[in-house]
Amino acid sequence: MMIKKRWAALALAGVMAAVLGGCGNKEAQDKAKEEVKVEAVEEEQTESEATEVVSDLETTITWWTYPIFVQDEGQEDGSYEQALLEKFNEKYPNIKVELKMLDYLSGPDEVQALLETEGGELPNVLLDEPGRISSYAKAGVLDDISDLFTEDVTSDMVSEGILSACRNGDAYVMYPLSGSNYVMAFNRYMIEGSGAIENMNREGACTWTTDDFEKVLEKLNASGFNSGVLYCSGIAGDYATRSFITNLYDGSLMNEEMSAYTMDSEANRQALTKIKEWMSKGWILNGSGSSGADAVASFVEGENSYCLLWSLPQAISNAEKLAENGVEVVVMPYPSADGVPSLEYMLNGFCIFENGDADKLQASRYLVDFLCNDEEVAKENVVRSGAFPVRTSMGDVYDGNEEAQLYEALMPYSGTYYNKVDGFEEMRVYWYQMEAEIINEEYSVEDATDSFVEYANKTLQKEEKAEE
Repeated sequence: MMIKKRWAALALAGVMAAVLGGCGNKEAQDKAKEEVKVEAVEEEQTESEATEVVSDLETTITWWTYPIFVQDEGQEDGSYEQALLEKFNEKYPNIKVELKMLDYLSGPDEVQALLETEGGELPNVLLDEPGRISSYAKAGVLDDISDLFTEDVTSDMVSEGILSACRNGDAYVMYPLSGSNYVMAFNRYMIEGSGAIENMNREGACTWTTDDFEKVLEKLNASGFNSGVLYCSGIAGDYATRSFITNLYDGSLMNEEMSAYTMDSEANRQALTKIKEWMSKGWILNGSGSSGADAVASFVEGENSYCLLWSLPQAISNAEKLAENGVEVVVMPYPSADGVPSLEYMLNGFCIFENGDADKLQASRYLVDFLCNDEEVAKENVVRSGAFPVRTSMGDVYDGNEEAQLYEALMPYSGTYYNKVDGFEEMRVYWYQMEAEIINEEYSVEDATDSFVEYANKTLQKEEKAEE
């Protein structure tokens, strides 16, 4: 089988939707598909003369998936997935897999409608993200797939954060395929012209400290370059500001049990107080009237020296404009007091719905294992998902691309996946309101964080009462 390896696959619509502020953003998905030009590098792969049959189990299962995998140029959605199933059937000839492609606009509602319909026939396997998968687990309709997480698998994962995102309580309910961290970006001309790049680690994962970040801000300002924006006019891109603020002094959004919000901690209050100090000096700009998209646009136009909201899909979708404006991007993780950040990220993975049929459940496990672990297809699936391996042993899947290697090096810094907690969407509104209250000096850091924690914690309590 001829397989096309695509570095430009990193601009997949699914990833782009997540970058622009949430899964289900069909407008962003369509825009990404229009903007991205995929350049394919073909690489012949020699097939073995005979493929060994792994199992003769006979059954039919369904696999539902969003358009996460990029297709070969000119091919419609689902073409690559069908090719995968042909390879799967070489090893499992008697397992018929019926494929259904979902879209980000109607797909979640379609699955939810089946959950609410008595006798609704859910898929056997679904490729999705942890937030929605966690909601299905809480509804009691997912199979416990902890048996797939052997010692070899868990010890090979790039971070505990990835594993925690796959669990519901003590049970594993999602098998991860690939992920990508959110980062920040700097204008190379400005950081080199100001000498600020001397304070930026450019080795490996490029992790750095809050003290060095402050020195960078000072040098950029002293050289007359415009600062970046702390935007907070809405929830889009809010994951970037959470990563930025909570990492500054090694704080966290929630406690370890994810049972309460902790923005009122000493570490987080120190970070918010420091941001107010920087803002008073002009080292960071008040973005209470700006969205994440506004911050990205002004950076791409060359107006700002740095941007808090960045990712590879952002870079690829804006590549033409960046070139036109003469902006060369230097990617950095969010700084932290100890130089060891805890990053937010997007994650792709599979879940299996419980249906009481032992053969279908086993066949579903065979399919998930094949798609994530088979030597012939697993790496290509990661590339086509527009993200990076969650398994250390998979190594460099982008053949030495320097920019990709930075993102790969950052995967071990993937932190707690907060998006799956109950009430998360409502909390996001309180988050940007808290930011605006502080930077506009409507309330003190103490009062604003106290209020945020009070109302954010109520979103968790609402879910608990509903379950009772």
